Amino acid sequence: MDMNDDILGLVLERVGSHVSLIRAAAVCKRWRRAIADAGFLRRYRSLHAPSVAGYYRDGGGDHRFRVAPVFVPSSPSMLDARHFSLDFLLPYGAGSWDIIDSRGSLLLVHRRGSEPAFPDMVVCEPLTRRCVAISPPADFSDGRSLLMESFLVDGYNNKAGGRISVSNFRVRCVLYSGGHTHTAMFTMGGDTGLLWTEKTIDHSAPQFGLSHSLGHAGGSWYFYVKGRTLIVLDGSTGDFSSSVLPPLEDWDLYTWTYNFFVTSGRDGMPRIITVIGDTMKLFAKLDGCEWVLEKSVLLPKATQDLPGYQPWFFNLPQNVLMRGEGFVVLSPMYGGPWPFSINLETMEVAPAAYMGLMMYRCELPWPPSLHACLD
Repeated sequence: MDMNDDILGLVLERVGSHVSLIRAAAVCKRWRRAIADAGFLRRYRSLHAPSVAGYYRDGGGDHRFRVAPVFVPSSPSMLDARHFSLDFLLPYGAGSWDIIDSRGSLLLVHRRGSEPAFPDMVVCEPLTRRCVAISPPADFSDGRSLLMESFLVDGYNNKAGGRISVSNFRVRCVLYSGGHTHTAMFTMGGDTGLLWTEKTIDHSAPQFGLSHSLGHAGGSWYFYVKGRTLIVLDGSTGDFSSSVLPPLEDWDLYTWTYNFFVTSGRDGMPRIITVIGDTMKLFAKLDGCEWVLEKSVLLPKATQDLPGYQPWFFNLPQNVLMRGEGFVVLSPMYGGPWPFSINLETMEVAPAAYMGLMMYRCELPWPPSLHACLD
């Protein structure tokens, strides 16, 4: 039965995955033209979550025998891991790069062995093999500056509903210079092309050497400073704010001895997690900006029915293998790997696959690239 363009659009909007949508675009020129329309792509993106291509895990080995990051596809039957190799990052090769952050379809990588004050830094999109090298700010060569942290920040929206791409990404850097911690934003895109914004110095910014990075959640990055002080960096504005953690824990000790980090719950709100001995605790932020203990779980009891369980797995702290929105994957420091995941909403545990000490999510690029002729 023939369908008019409106009915065809409604049908195509119900295609379940990004990969299937690209395959649908190969059916004929009419379908491809409908799918390539910016209005259709914007509606499709509003109805469907981004398609996760898979996860990168950092390579192992020391600086002499560095192993390249490994890509693990979320659906091996639909995606070939070879298309996500970092071998296009020449001339040093894939094994010379460490993944620092990921967002959307992009990776932020630093080259091992490069200048430690501001290492060689590249934003790349593995599937399309596109990359942009990021040079330090013009005034970074005074010999007193140091790059502390760098993060990918969402780009500006486009007509197809995209959030971040090689054409519009932003990188927020936390710098230490002249005795102050401050931030700078590297912006890709717009009329100015590559641009470093003016730096922002804030009285609540953490002092270099005295802060401990806890990770990011909801577009903000978190740092801990001795004395129960939590510093939050807004990735979009570069502004710092501070709060005080509740006197329920020995936070100073946890920072250096145990797993202590920030992640997002399934509601998108930040959570602080501590994994101390045989107990994991979850702290949530109330509307009044006060942090409170939300729930906790005794790990030996929660995991005792999992295959391979050994009570002595919990004599020492657990390693955090992976954390994401609403979950965390742990494994014993010794006697493993014996990975298990914890649902942060229900605190239920389940066996998990061991895929490395640090994982970086990678989505398929959006909007999809449709190379064939549309006419």
